[in-house]
Amino acid sequence: MSRTSIRRSAFFIAVFVTILAGSSKLWAQGIGEDSPTLFDKSVLPDANPLVTPIFADVATMPATNPDFGPASQPSTLPSTVNPAKEPETAAAFRGQFPEAGGTYGLSEFIQHFAPYEPMYFIGGGNIKYQFSLRYRFFDGPLAVEHPWVKGFNFGYTQLSIWDVVQRSPAFYDTNYMPELFYYLENVSHLPPGMQLGAQIGIGHESNGQGGSTERSLNIAFFRPIFTISSPSERYFISASPKMYVYISDLSDNPDIQRYRGNADIRIAFGERDGLQLATLGRIGSSFNRGSLQFDLTYPLTNLLHGAMDMALDAQYFTGYGETLLTYNRTSSGLRFGIALVR
Repeated sequence: MSRTSIRRSAFFIAVFVTILAGSSKLWAQGIGEDSPTLFDKSVLPDANPLVTPIFADVATMPATNPDFGPASQPSTLPSTVNPAKEPETAAAFRGQFPEAGGTYGLSEFIQHFAPYEPMYFIGGGNIKYQFSLRYRFFDGPLAVEHPWVKGFNFGYTQLSIWDVVQRSPAFYDTNYMPELFYYLENVSHLPPGMQLGAQIGIGHESNGQGGSTERSLNIAFFRPIFTISSPSERYFISASPKMYVYISDLSDNPDIQRYRGNADIRIAFGERDGLQLATLGRIGSSFNRGSLQFDLTYPLTNLLHGAMDMALDAQYFTGYGETLLTYNRTSSGLRFGIALVR
């Protein structure tokens, strides 16, 4: 990884931590030390161990949710759970953040975090991994009095391709993707078994390489999230189209719109506690430019009796732009590994 790339990564992490720490101290006053933490399995709802975070707040919630608003706690949640079945992230998936209480500490700071995009570590010729979290800015007394402020989030996703098979292993490309967005779990009340959420915000993406291999862009985006569940809520299908416009200079990659276009869509379906298939598709300005990515996942929790909160992941990518560096070049590949969040 180049020095520029390292400095870029360190800068984003420093800004991220500074913003999070500051907002937490301002708004999380009064959360008790005895409050349940994000990782306290004794308080987690009975939810799918591994659900794509961008869908999770909607895909894993009961279909009938009278609590309208961002990150609201569904009134239909079960009162008891089986700790052995629950993932550490299930509470965050459902918007289950602790209520106001006593003092502020590290556990309360952690409770502002939740998974965002899928997280995985897979290999096949090279290593590909993605890490992603979102941070909800406002909690505590302010959020209790004004629940709508819970919708303000900061997201950070990092995608890397690592050429471990080379004589001198190096990172081929790393993409840094910070976002600021507002998220509504429920845009409108729908019939039982259906739920509509929405996300609107701005995002940045760059690879920090500098020189002729530098790639960067800024977008404003809108993403509705529609989920249909079976009557038993065992099965689901979720569609999430993301529409965006470029809002800055594209001199590092002036023709990127020809390959990325102005929209992508993610569709996921399957059994909440079992086999799932997720597809991410993107179409450029011409139909012969674009990409498809398929992830077939199955939770290890089912195979190991709840001992590991992760899933087996088989991913196939084909098309343009697997990373930002190769936005105008095609590639295809099959990789296998694990998904921490799907």
